[in-house]
Amino acid sequence: MTTTIALKDDTYFLLKMVKSELESDTYDDTIKKLIVQNKKQKKSYFGKFKELGEFKREEIDRFA
Repeated sequence: MTTTIALKDDTYFLLKMVKSELESDTYDDTIKKLIVQNKKQKKSYFGKFKELGEFKREEIDRFA
């Protein structure tokens, strides 16, 4: 099934640029790749610096 969608000129220009960057054959492939990239789980940095230890405030850490 083929569907036509309306795009503003600037959106079409951006889509055309992304199509070239992703080396996609069609706009359909480009949109699919963008959706898949957006749906991937984002990399978590939680626990990345375990060696830093627990955060402790200094005695003089605020302005009086």
